[in-house]
Amino acid sequence: CLGVQVFMSYDGGATPASIDTILNNSGMEWTQVDLGLLGSLDKFGMTISCVLWGRVLQQVPAKALLVVGLFLNALSTFAFGNVRLKAVMFIAKFLMGVTQGLQCVWSTCWVLTHAPADSRTVWMSLGTISAGIGNGIGTAVAGFGTSEGLPYAFAWQVESGVL
Repeated sequence: CLGVQVFMSYDGGATPASIDTILNNSGMEWTQVDLGLLGSLDKFGMTISCVLWGRVLQQVPAKALLVVGLFLNALSTFAFGNVRLKAVMFIAKFLMGVTQGLQCVWSTCWVLTHAPADSRTVWMSLGTISAGIGNGIGTAVAGFGTSEGLPYAFAWQVESGVL
């Protein structure tokens, strides 16, 4: 579903829009390396897991795997926004990427096997567009929320609630 892809991509915009609030209100010391990891661990998780998801999807029913992946993504998103421990935030970001990788691989497989041949490129484009829309929504919600004095957790609670 494209809506799932939109909200799984939401954190790509919400993270940079929340960094100033995380720095000022988390009560933790953040190094430049920490901030780099915070912004990239989901991408590492996605990249590493995409290699594995193709094989796993051949052996496990896709519906069950997608339900578990969506649940883990929502749980990781909630943990990222609400648990103020660096290690938990890093693990949560990595798991968000791992579960996003599953959605990316599955959606590509779905297009190739179920989309009408004459509209496959449109479906592939919609998947790409949904990632950009999700990033934009994440940036807008987190940016607006933190600028209005809401805790950075607000943006992540919205995402996990929608998922």
